[in-house]
Amino acid sequence: MTGIRALAAFWVFLRHFRTEIVDALGPGPFTQLVIHISSAGYLGVDLFFILSGFILTYTHLSTMTTGYGWRKAVGFLWLRLARVWPLTAFVLMLFGAYFIAQALTSGDPSYLAQADPGRLVMHLTLLNGWFPSTLDWNGVDWSVSAEWMAYLTFAVGVVGLSRFAAVASRRVMITVIVLLMLPVLIVGASMQDDTIFLFSNDSYVTAAGVLPIRVLGEFWIGAVLSLLLRRHLGAAAQSGVAGRWRRVPLASLSAAAAIVVLLVVAYNDPLHFMRAGQQEFHDGVDMIAPAESIVVLPLFVLLIATLAVCPRDPLSRLLSTRPFLLAGRASFAFYLVHPLVIGAGLLAASVLHAESGPPLLVVGLGTAAAAWFSAWILWRFIEEPARKLLRRMLPAHIRV
Repeated sequence: MTGIRALAAFWVFLRHFRTEIVDALGPGPFTQLVIHISSAGYLGVDLFFILSGFILTYTHLSTMTTGYGWRKAVGFLWLRLARVWPLTAFVLMLFGAYFIAQALTSGDPSYLAQADPGRLVMHLTLLNGWFPSTLDWNGVDWSVSAEWMAYLTFAVGVVGLSRFAAVASRRVMITVIVLLMLPVLIVGASMQDDTIFLFSNDSYVTAAGVLPIRVLGEFWIGAVLSLLLRRHLGAAAQSGVAGRWRRVPLASLSAAAAIVVLLVVAYNDPLHFMRAGQQEFHDGVDMIAPAESIVVLPLFVLLIATLAVCPRDPLSRLLSTRPFLLAGRASFAFYLVHPLVIGAGLLAASVLHAESGPPLLVVGLGTAAAAWFSAWILWRFIEEPARKLLRRMLPAHIRV
């Protein structure tokens, strides 16, 4: 579960770096295949949302509902804030420094216009994704704001979740998961192509409809999935069914099926409905992700479930190796900082190529490596120390 976070974060990176991938590889059938997978990389965030609900329910359900009260809710929210806010704020400061440096070196005042102080306050208070707005400052931290929305609902709804777990049958839980999927699938598939599930008619839509459906639906899908596995795995193990199924590489098959579905949808777009003003082709390569790619969502749920119950699966074993575990721990930092590193990498590439520097493929690999190295630095020296400090500030009797 830690290792898959690294894959999800890197998938988002590929989405934001896909134009440079085309420049490095050149047009062709293989490049088109890679770009179709990369263009759907925004769905890595949806994988994060489901995983978040799954892990938090698995970790906190018992502790929060034993003597539940406002202290438990406040303690949970403080610990989640300690997890996401310090690094989010620090990277925002890096973006501010980047805007100022670019303005000073280029003489272009438009960089300073990007450092809007009012919008910075919205980002720092984790409210930037709750209201319709453009993607500014660190454009990817809208999902952190969305996660904060989900944390608030979990702090309030965890008691109801616990009571639901005590009385609901397996069939009811599966039905609830399907019902939670339907709004996400319907709304996502009805949107314009390449909207990354955020745009409607070229305007950013969050609390106006799309974001709550997306984040809350997927987060609570993960929560109910966690209940389903916790409650019924023991009975399955006693009957011998679980042992037989665990010999089948279900996680690997789920991941492969997700890739196949994404490619089938991309090569056979059922409703070509492009977002206005978007460039569809780059050097002859189709860069648009069909909105219908959201149909892969059930396979994400299956992937998380099978990773949880099939530890001997080849994909499970790969994601449990030391490099993936380390990358998974640094994945939040990677996700937040990678747009800044990409910007710096493209700036460096333009200077190097002006001087007959290394090929684009080398620059691309260097940018990816620099993003992971920067993420490790931020995780090791900013994210973890800040989280531990804020955790120590919380009185012991309200920790969860």
